[in-house]
Amino acid sequence: MTDKEGIPKVHTNQAQPTIPVLATYTNGKTLTANQPPEMVMSESEDRFRRFVEYIPAAVAMVDREMRYLAVSRRWQKDYGNSSYDAIGCSHSELFPNLPDTWWQNAQACLAGILPECESETFIIPNGKIEWVKWVFQPWYSSDGAIGGLILFTEIITESKHLEEALQLTQFAMDRAADAVFWMTSNGQLCYVNEAACHSLQYSRSELLRLSIHDIDPELSAETWPNHWNLVKQQGSFTFESRRETKRGRSFPVEVTVNYLEFNGIEYHCAFARDITERKAAQAALLDAKEQLQAVLDAVPGLVSWVSSDLRYLGVNKHLAAAYKLSTHAFVGQKVGFLETSPKFNDLVYEFFASPDWASSKEVTATVKGVSRTYLIVAQKYHQGRAAVFVGLEITERKRMEAAMRRSEEKYRALTRNFPNGAVILFDSDLRFTLAEGTELEKIGLSQELMEGRTLYEVFPPEVCEQVEPQYRAALAGQPTVSEMTVANQVYLAHTLPLINEHGEVFAGMTMTQNITERKQVLLALQESEERFRHQAEELEQTLSALQRTQTQLIQTEKMSSLGQLVAGVAHEINNPVNFISGNLTHASHYTQDLIRLVELYDRHYPNPVENIEAEKEEMGLNFLKKDLPKLLDSMKVGSERIRDVVRSLRHFSRLDEADMKPVDIHEGLDSTLLILQNRLQAKAGRPGISLIKEYGKLPRIECYAGQLNQVFMHLLTNAIDALEEGFTVNGSRRGKENSPLSHIIEIRTEVVNDRGVAIAIKDNGPGMTEEVRRCIFDPLFTTKPTGKGTGLGLSISHHLVVEKHGGELQCFSEPGQGTQFVITIPFR
Repeated sequence: MTDKEGIPKVHTNQAQPTIPVLATYTNGKTLTANQPPEMVMSESEDRFRRFVEYIPAAVAMVDREMRYLAVSRRWQKDYGNSSYDAIGCSHSELFPNLPDTWWQNAQACLAGILPECESETFIIPNGKIEWVKWVFQPWYSSDGAIGGLILFTEIITESKHLEEALQLTQFAMDRAADAVFWMTSNGQLCYVNEAACHSLQYSRSELLRLSIHDIDPELSAETWPNHWNLVKQQGSFTFESRRETKRGRSFPVEVTVNYLEFNGIEYHCAFARDITERKAAQAALLDAKEQLQAVLDAVPGLVSWVSSDLRYLGVNKHLAAAYKLSTHAFVGQKVGFLETSPKFNDLVYEFFASPDWASSKEVTATVKGVSRTYLIVAQKYHQGRAAVFVGLEITERKRMEAAMRRSEEKYRALTRNFPNGAVILFDSDLRFTLAEGTELEKIGLSQELMEGRTLYEVFPPEVCEQVEPQYRAALAGQPTVSEMTVANQVYLAHTLPLINEHGEVFAGMTMTQNITERKQVLLALQESEERFRHQAEELEQTLSALQRTQTQLIQTEKMSSLGQLVAGVAHEINNPVNFISGNLTHASHYTQDLIRLVELYDRHYPNPVENIEAEKEEMGLNFLKKDLPKLLDSMKVGSERIRDVVRSLRHFSRLDEADMKPVDIHEGLDSTLLILQNRLQAKAGRPGISLIKEYGKLPRIECYAGQLNQVFMHLLTNAIDALEEGFTVNGSRRGKENSPLSHIIEIRTEVVNDRGVAIAIKDNGPGMTEEVRRCIFDPLFTTKPTGKGTGLGLSISHHLVVEKHGGELQCFSEPGQGTQFVITIPFR
């Protein structure tokens, strides 16, 4: 073959065996006849090697067995292999940790299928993990077969990290809770996130066709240039604006806008937060503040709230009025600007200086020129940076406490000398509030050990189990009598409810007497009776008489002691009642004088100054003039009621009078009924007991008044017990569920044939059988459950009427017909 100038030339298509791809690169190379093919091929191979070595990319050539034929310098740098180390080695030797997908792609390329570029995490020989992008390219031998692969790689770790960061940033922007808007200098929106689309009810494509003027009514086209320049000047600031949704709804937003420049283009990036709830909360907070002020103004005390820097944050109207100032006059003032209350000022300083979050102290302050005592209750809030102080005036309470202490001292003096026993008061928590008496020391107790402590803190469990039911019964309004053993001493305990003027039980009282010696005597008598019972019948009768006498003596002494205590208590109560009654008359006169003076002022000065008129309106002067006399009358009625009760107690307590005296029977009955008034009232589970009195015209009867009162008490108590036991829990009569609910006690008195007087006491209870009726006057006979009756009441009553007064005590009863007792006392 010759060229166009006729010079012979050689054209070869045979590739060199050492580097097959090199031969393909020399295809088309024109060789003159003066150049041997071997020399041309050597130069071509050398140039190819230099080309591969210096190409600025990581390139390697492998054969079909993946053995390296050539590598570039960049390859050596990226993967830490020299050409000498790599040539002839297999790919798996240099890179043993390649994933299966890489080998699958390599095999696909050797099969003539060109895979797409793949990015994989790749552990290079130095142990570092990199992201590597691989490109596979087959090379062909001279016979057209795939001889191996050319591997192109690029470490893209840094760009991969940048791409991931960009994706995370984009994801965060799209998922941000606040609406994000990017806009150009003319207000055109160029980016919005999902929150912006959701809040404005547009799709992203719809929003990107709008400008800021379309969604923010306060940023019109006219105001936009000034806004843009302000943002550009300040760089970033926050303001409140409004946004308008696709449906026309407008809502408030807080916008933080930032100026930035990117690739020579200016942008505004705005973050908009919906503050509808915040605005509503602020409005609610304002309403709550007004409500709180109204509540604090309604508190009947002096209320202030102070910051930890000792400045007033606010006060209620009562505190402001006390110092003739407005509530606003206090706000911001330093605590201490009111020089009339130095002790309160010191209390505020000390409270904030202490670690306590709450305190309660009494202070004295001068208000309107008058020294008053206040109970200051303080409570910190707002992490201790503020506190509220509530002052409740206790001047009158302190005066009453002093009076009560004086009265208590007298009462303690009385109970401290209670003979052969003790007096104990307890509250609803079974906590002892008073403990006095000569017997306390005998059982190892004292006032100091008992007062302020509960039953279970003072006594052992076995005593508590015995005493607690009696205490609970007293607090429920039910008196009890029991015997108990403490420290080898036997005591007879009367546990009674204490009832206030409203008929409510507010505490309980136990009066105990040491009956150890009496019990020992009784035990000796019982042993003697057992020992000699079979000796003779006459001795049995004598012993029985002794028992009755001894029982009567116990009861008489018990009632005598009770009478002494009741008389003493009545006397102590009578003194303050007389004081109150005596002063009520003067108070009534003074009040009338003051009201007449006020009416004279109203008549002669019909138009007083505003302060006086306001004070009259605030105190309700007209109502006060009408109500004050009524109030004093009510107090007078109450004192007279107390006086009646005291009179009844004193009358009933005449149990130890030894002489017969002419007395009014009706007065004794009424006194007894007054004492039992609480038991006649309705209670849970049964209606009240109706009382029918048919008093005849009786002369004064010469008798032992205290003993007759005792008989009345026994008979009326038994009648009440019978009525209570005769009804079920739901109020229906036991055994007569369909009968009407009624509890009736009838008392009738009359003169009997000019020989004496008869007192009949009748109830409509369940009645009794003839067998029971025959035994009711026997000593120790009772039909009541254990602990509720001793069987001595009717026996003693019979003895007092028959033997002491020479009268008669009769009982008439039938089952279902009630019971009637008739007392007959002869004239002397």
